[in-house]
Amino acid sequence: MNQEARHESGRFKTLLFPEPGAANSQETTALLQRYYGYYQRAIRDALHRSSRKPFQCGGLHGYDQLAGISQHLEQQRTQGKNDPYLAQLHHCVQRALDSATSLAEEVRQAHTFLTQVEHYLAGVPRPGSEADLPTPGSKAVEKELKRMFSELIQQPNASPLSRRLNRKWQAMSKTWLPGILHCYDIPGLPRSNLELESIFGKLRRAQRRRSGRKETAPLRIFGPGEVVLLSLDDQDILPLLQSVSAEAYWSQRRQQAEREEPRRWLTRLHRDPARALTQLDEQFYAIVKTLTDTPDVAPVNTC
Repeated sequence: MNQEARHESGRFKTLLFPEPGAANSQETTALLQRYYGYYQRAIRDALHRSSRKPFQCGGLHGYDQLAGISQHLEQQRTQGKNDPYLAQLHHCVQRALDSATSLAEEVRQAHTFLTQVEHYLAGVPRPGSEADLPTPGSKAVEKELKRMFSELIQQPNASPLSRRLNRKWQAMSKTWLPGILHCYDIPGLPRSNLELESIFGKLRRAQRRRSGRKETAPLRIFGPGEVVLLSLDDQDILPLLQSVSAEAYWSQRRQQAEREEPRRWLTRLHRDPARALTQLDEQFYAIVKTLTDTPDVAPVNTC
């Protein structure tokens, strides 16, 4: 370990465990609980590993993480660090690994195959992207995928999970192929909508920062417009704004406000029901007075 690595290790150590004060039993107990907490958090994170991107497997990554934790605890035991709590933790982790070993191997085999499929799909030239390379088209890609899945189940060590994966592929291919391979025929069409999902994720995070709420329902209305604006430069947006007349702009603003008013009124009702209903009555009687040119007298409640 060089000097820079030792410096980084020392700095992170102080971040994990702050400088202790006067040594006493209460502080020692708190420090020990903090130490055990990191192991608990590591195991909990391994059990709840998720996967968002296609052809990833969070459960397999979690299994590998548990295996690394078990190996580290085993090394501590061989080095003479016999902590009773960590020994019990090691026993529980090893028992979980032993019960999931066969399933993990099946998942690993299927994950390796799906990774090969992903690399193949990513490496196929698409029209308009690589001008010097020939584009095979969706039919050739479909044929190659069928060959890859056929070779998967013909392997002598094919697992039951791989066979189920092949049956799922056969069922999906009858429904979706070749409709999901248009990107290999149409120039400029992306392979997936992950970039678009990433943009909407950024918009949702920005909406939560602005409103302070977890709900992002307003993006259902403004989201498409914000996506269009994000795809344009500033010099492209200004001519578009100048091309709209003031009358059309304010007309659209009024229509937008009318569509949003029911939702806004419900928000006001949730915050202060009495005030929201009072404002409703005031607006109603103002309209009645304007139409009938009579004093705004409240109707008599006959209930």
